[in-house]
Amino acid sequence: MASSSSLGSSIPAPEAVQVLVSSLADESPMVREASMASLKELSPLNPLLVLDCCSAVSRGGRRRFGNMAGVFQVMAFGVRALDKKDIDASYTGKLAKIATAEIISSKELNVDWQRAAASLLVAIGLHLPDLMMEELFLHLSGPSSSLPAMIQILADFASADALQFTPRLKGVLSRVLPILGNVRDVHRPIFANAFKCWCQAVWQYNIDFPSNSLIDGAVMSFLNSAFELLLRVWAASRDLKVRVSSVEALGQMVGLISRTQLKTALPRLIPTILELNRPSFA
Repeated sequence: MASSSSLGSSIPAPEAVQVLVSSLADESPMVREASMASLKELSPLNPLLVLDCCSAVSRGGRRRFGNMAGVFQVMAFGVRALDKKDIDASYTGKLAKIATAEIISSKELNVDWQRAAASLLVAIGLHLPDLMMEELFLHLSGPSSSLPAMIQILADFASADALQFTPRLKGVLSRVLPILGNVRDVHRPIFANAFKCWCQAVWQYNIDFPSNSLIDGAVMSFLNSAFELLLRVWAASRDLKVRVSSVEALGQMVGLISRTQLKTALPRLIPTILELNRPSFA
């Protein structure tokens, strides 16, 4: 008779995994949680099997499966568990499109299933950053309700893997700068937070590779333009969230912009920061 430890490390049967994935949409929260816990444990044993079963139930999207957040979370576990030898760009690209297809089909923002879809895309980016980012770039051109979600994913990826994100910063900025001036007030905190995360990634990269600066003339120009917009327009917004997020982003950008621009900006930047931190009295 097999011991409990050997059973725990055995390869899961496809039928069992299918049942567990289907149970993610069970009416009982306890069943959902138990299924999620089991799939999380099974993912390292056979990630491709888990991903195949999740892909099968995801074809109908949120309209046909009642817990896409759970499915995307399990898929993120599975992708993170993949060995390098198991990474197939074509297969992984299909997983990325499943996530982005759901995101662009909705005007919702920062809901559970969307955050889970973002975690899947970030997990894909850890293995294949160019594939993931190119998928996101497809949805950055032109007006789209999914723009803020795509920007947030790029911010999450920068926070998760500064070393892979930073060399690709120029490509991100070249696509984001043209749309920055048309961002609605309600979405500006998301974009400002993204700039903060992107700049933090650059700082981290510079710490790890001090002799290999990636801030060339093009990146510097992009950052200068963004800094100017955030300082002159966004940091002066009537919306407190916009002002706070903009100043936080500016704080991370200060050491990356040109000295000339920083010197010019200081008379405006310092009062903006002081105004934001001034205590209010009733």
